[in-house]
Amino acid sequence: MSITEFEEYRKMVIGRVLTNLFFTKQDGPYDYMPGISPAYYFWTVMELDNSTKLRFGNDYIVEWDGKEELIVLTNYNWELSEDIIFKNQKITNLIKDDYDQLIFHLENGITIIHTIDYGDALFIENQTNMQ
Repeated sequence: MSITEFEEYRKMVIGRVLTNLFFTKQDGPYDYMPGISPAYYFWTVMELDNSTKLRFGNDYIVEWDGKEELIVLTNYNWELSEDIIFKNQKITNLIKDDYDQLIFHLENGITIIHTIDYGDALFIENQTNMQ
C-alpha cells in the first residue's frame, strides 16, 4: 500500500461518524486441520454518517458494491461485551500496524481491525480498558 493510497483512506474516514457495522455471511469452514480452528471468510462493511457504505479489510477500503446481503453487527452476534460501543462514534484516527493492517480508532477508545491470516477475523476492542 502506498502512502498516497493510505492518505486517501484516512481522508475517507477520519472525522466521519461510524453509524453501523455489517458483515457478510461467513463462508466456510475451510482448510480444517486437526487442532486448529477452521478458517472462515467474510467481508466487513462500515456505514458512515448514515449513508456511505465502505467495505474494508486488513489493508484496503473500497466502496461497497451491495452485491451480497449484509448482516448488522451487534454486541450479541459478535459476542462483544456491553462496554464495547462502536455505533454513532466518530472515527478519530486510522493507522497501520507493523504488518500494514489498518486500525480504526474511535473517539471513545474503541479500535476496529479486520485481519486475514488463517481466514478473516474482526476485532473490536476497548483500548482504554486494556491500558
